Amino acid sequence: MNHSNVDEKDRKIIDLLGDNSRSSLRDIGTVVKLSPSSVRNRMSSLIEDGVIHRYTVDVDYRKLGYEVQVIVLITSKPGFSEELYWKLKSYEQISQVYWTSGPANFVSILRFRNMQQLSKFMTEKLEKLDGIERVESMFVMPPPE
Repeated sequence: MNHSNVDEKDRKIIDLLGDNSRSSLRDIGTVVKLSPSSVRNRMSSLIEDGVIHRYTVDVDYRKLGYEVQVIVLITSKPGFSEELYWKLKSYEQISQVYWTSGPANFVSILRFRNMQQLSKFMTEKLEKLDGIERVESMFVMPPPE
């Protein structure tokens, strides 16, 4: 399936799953005016064709004890980007790594229970990686109450 084969009903199914990946086939079918079996067939095609990769949950990591969330911009030295990308993805503290264009080669999301864990990771792991030219960190603030 290429993008021209994804019709408006498929796009609506994707939007509904994005809002709530646990939506029932019946509920989705009601909105897009298809039977549950038709919705299932369309979802299977979207998965098979690589349009949908996975279903996820939206987690409040603070409620799991991860008080520190950091967005880290990493600039690599020339010739190190691919190796560095896979190394970054291997760390359990890094929940997401995006290979980007612009001044930084990577944008990553890191989570820690406290500042001590963050400091230890930065000094003992991240700063010791070959190929890193620059690291810039931004703390994620809690939303206003």
